[in-house]
Amino acid sequence: MKKYNWPDGYSLLQSFIRTYKQVKDPVGSMEESMEKYDGTYAVNLGAKRMIATQDPGFIDHVLKNNHKNYYKSPILTEQLGRFLGKGLLTSNGEYWLKQRRLIQPGFHIEKIHALYGIIKKTVDQFISNFPAGDRVDVYPLMNNFAFEIVINTLFNIKVPPDTRNELSRFITDTQDFVIKDIRQPHKSWWFTLSGEVAKNLKKAEGARQIIRSIIRTRKNSGQKFNDLLDMLLDARYEDTGLPMEEAQVIDEILILLIAGHETTANALSWTLYLLANHRDELEKLRMATLNLTVDECVRHDYLNAVINESMRLYPPAWISDRVSLEDDTYRHYTFPGNTIIILFYYGLHRDKKYWEHPTAFNPERFLRYRDHKEKAKAFYPFGSGPRLCIGNNFAMAEMTLFLQAMVQRFDILPTSIEPHIKPLVTLRPDRVILSITKRD
Repeated sequence: MKKYNWPDGYSLLQSFIRTYKQVKDPVGSMEESMEKYDGTYAVNLGAKRMIATQDPGFIDHVLKNNHKNYYKSPILTEQLGRFLGKGLLTSNGEYWLKQRRLIQPGFHIEKIHALYGIIKKTVDQFISNFPAGDRVDVYPLMNNFAFEIVINTLFNIKVPPDTRNELSRFITDTQDFVIKDIRQPHKSWWFTLSGEVAKNLKKAEGARQIIRSIIRTRKNSGQKFNDLLDMLLDARYEDTGLPMEEAQVIDEILILLIAGHETTANALSWTLYLLANHRDELEKLRMATLNLTVDECVRHDYLNAVINESMRLYPPAWISDRVSLEDDTYRHYTFPGNTIIILFYYGLHRDKKYWEHPTAFNPERFLRYRDHKEKAKAFYPFGSGPRLCIGNNFAMAEMTLFLQAMVQRFDILPTSIEPHIKPLVTLRPDRVILSITKRD
């Protein structure tokens, strides 16, 4: 049998002993292990062998330098794929590459620019109805805002409130169930037997029917709405010149709904929390962003720095995984094919080896080092390599436009209630209770 040079880590017995702690506190458990093993460690689960790392060189190796040897693992793709279908987030290999090449042009920054009007209109409407009060939970508000943005840019038409609510519930319920199933694999049989799987599949079919109806209405209208649905329907495969099948368009829309909704809501919630607790940064941002145009907002260095620093401390995509297709080597480590590599961005973003005062909220670090090439190697808010988040420019545009409007219209203060992180597919806060006052 071939011998491999695994990283130090946990034996089979130790791995199973730590399972409870990992389920109970995944972030804290991984931070503890990363500290113990200097940023990379192995986990032995018998049939499954894993390597967890926050080494930026190892992360680059997996995501960029040797990306052809790595697929997204079935841990998430198959679980989510049951409900979302086969879209960019849940596919691998040639099929993924074909879809990425088809859809990528629609998310080029010039194409996103055409959506700024829809985003700005949504921001203004949302801000005009934003509630003030001593204890406002901003997380559900950011969740609603991000959902409004993704719905309005996908479908530049009036979508009835009941329909919006059904789609929003599907996104939230699906993510919650998938994470529960992943973290409690010993209960998978019960989730099937009790009907919980069937219940979530029924919700997925309901969401698909809603989107199918919108697509058919759009096609029958013969009109153009300059939205993301138009982009998906107009896209043509370069080899055949044919469009996507209806079922595939639905799969990609479901992916855009879940990927473009939750991450933005989380990032904005954490950003507001950080600004409320750092008055000097809030005032600096307010003064720097007076009377900006839409284009100036999107390109504004300090706005982008504040959001990047927030995503450094609380990365919406806090973790990801890949599985090696063949044997591989990184530095002195060697490991076989079918090894799961866990990429711990949260830990890297707070690693004192790469960040000065790593737990401090200091947006100016992104101004000082924005031209420093090494900095990108320790910062992965949207992943990296060929599978870099396709909506990164879109996400930054909507967050800058919202944040500028929010700090100009409202004062934001902390309360005694501290949010706790809920590490699901994304890094969600349990609640973010702030004091919100309308400015004169």
